[in-house]
Order: sequence, then structure tokens, then C-alpha cells
Amino acid sequence: MDNLTFAIIVFFLAFPFGFWRVKSKFKSRDWMLAIHIPVVFIILLRIYNKVHYHTGFSWTSVVYNIIAFMSAQYLAGLIYKSFKKNETN
Repeated sequence: MDNLTFAIIVFFLAFPFGFWRVKSKFKSRDWMLAIHIPVVFIILLRIYNKVHYHTGFSWTSVVYNIIAFMSAQYLAGLIYKSFKKNETN
């Protein structure tokens, strides 16, 4: 699996947790879980990718994954806030 495909999977994996994160109180238990649970799945996916596709470690892959993860969390927060704002109007 190439880096871009893996980053897209990371994005879609982290996106629903972004909704959970934005609904939670800052630095609460739920907020921390919403950030760290997808990381566990990403690590497991990386291990699966290494075993079945025989891909090695690359720093570009890590950078793509971090960007995909953070943008998914941020975008989910923006979407949730825009829906919440439209709901109150």
C-alpha cells in the first residue's frame, strides 16, 4: 500500500473521532480517548501493512499520516461547529 492510500485510510479512520473530540470537554477523559483511540488503530494498520505488503518504515509516511490525522480531526470539528451554528439559527 502506498503512502497516499495509507494517509487516506488514516483520514477516514480519524474523522469520526474528530466529531467525538469536538463534543467533549477540553482535556477530559473523552477528549483524550477521541484523540488516542484512532492512534491505536493506525498503529495496528501500520503493522498489518508491514506484514502483508512488506513495506518498510519511511519518514514521509509518518508525516503524511500526521497531516491526515490532524486535518481529519480539524475538519470534523469545523463541520460539527457549522452544523451546530446552523441548528441554533
